[in-house]
Amino acid sequence: MKTLQVIVSKANDGISAHLPEVDGYVIARKSVAQLKKDLRKGLQFHIEGLYKEERQAWMDREYDFEYVFQDIQAFVEAYSGVINQSSLARMSGLNESLMRQYTLGIKNPTKNTLIRIEQGLKEYSRYISRVRFQVPA
Repeated sequence: MKTLQVIVSKANDGISAHLPEVDGYVIARKSVAQLKKDLRKGLQFHIEGLYKEERQAWMDREYDFEYVFQDIQAFVEAYSGVINQSSLARMSGLNESLMRQYTLGIKNPTKNTLIRIEQGLKEYSRYISRVRFQVPA
């Protein structure tokens, strides 16, 4: 199965995304949730409109998506209800006030800060993946 990168970013009043491996396909929606909902159907419509010689082999098989966020704003919106700016700051070892500025678009994190945030999320994911509940017999 082919995994396609979806580059997601905040755009004015909504969210936009493009797929580097698919020339000419761009999608914009009011929210990340709506974008994720419409992405597959929109991409399939785009692929069906291509000439045969423009199609790549993976386009006729199953594919999945990997979301790559270009900014903290889009990420926090995508996972609101699960992760907020305060919890993201704690996971990453960053100041909550600074994280708030990133999520509001007042400041942009450096490359090292983005790496730190990503590492914090991955470490939290590993931690949470080890949780088990004892199911009564």
